[in-house]
Amino acid sequence: MVDYHLHTPRCCHAEGTPEEYLAEAERKGLREIGFADHFPLGLLDYIPRAQVTMNSDELEGYIGQIEALKGYSAQVDIKTGIEVDYLPGTEDKLADLLKDYRFDYVIGSIHFMEDWDFTHPVYADSYRERDLNKLYQTYFKLVWDLCRSGLFDIIGHIDVIKKFGYRPVSDLEPYWTETARVLKETDTCLELNTAGRDAPVNEFYPHKRLLEKCFQRGVPVTMGSDAHGPVQVGRYFKEAAELLKTTGYKELAVFEKRVKRSVSF
Repeated sequence: MVDYHLHTPRCCHAEGTPEEYLAEAERKGLREIGFADHFPLGLLDYIPRAQVTMNSDELEGYIGQIEALKGYSAQVDIKTGIEVDYLPGTEDKLADLLKDYRFDYVIGSIHFMEDWDFTHPVYADSYRERDLNKLYQTYFKLVWDLCRSGLFDIIGHIDVIKKFGYRPVSDLEPYWTETARVLKETDTCLELNTAGRDAPVNEFYPHKRLLEKCFQRGVPVTMGSDAHGPVQVGRYFKEAAELLKTTGYKELAVFEKRVKRSVSF
């Protein structure tokens, strides 16, 4: 199995050393892991209310730290990734920045709508003040724009808008259909992110129906635990693997120097 979404303490809301994450991956029998800590938002001229990414001067050190870990394990391959927030209007700046770094893959995620970090527990009460139908419409428009930007290899926790259990009354089937279509059109890899099982919503990202739509469209998939501590590496992966198999998936996407290939699982 592959876990492509591991964090480090540099993001200011994770714990444990990369070596400890690796040791947990070995213990759980994973064949490949990838660190994908949060890209410094300061480099995109965005300062959130809570610090949730590494500082701008830490990026080189992060890359060096993960690169130095490669080859330490005879059992687990290690990849150097990054998780980057999609912020409309920063596409050109981000494209220039990414050219300067040696990542194996780039995960694009959405945590912010304007100045609201809708994934942060401190700000979750804001859902109660919003029209959920309009909120989901806005969110999925951002998802499609993220994919069409061409900046990202993988989209992270694609329906994280549901994290705290707030759902619209409108039918979500049209969003699932269009999202799967856009993923296929843009050759964006879907992440089956297992962290949602430990969130209030208590289900994986994406919703099972969206996963089914993606399989029907031939969208590639990979896996990520979104671990913010060593014990979370590979969390719920047996359950996730069964879900993938039931859906019809037989292969996972893996990356090296931003080139995708498939492996059986």
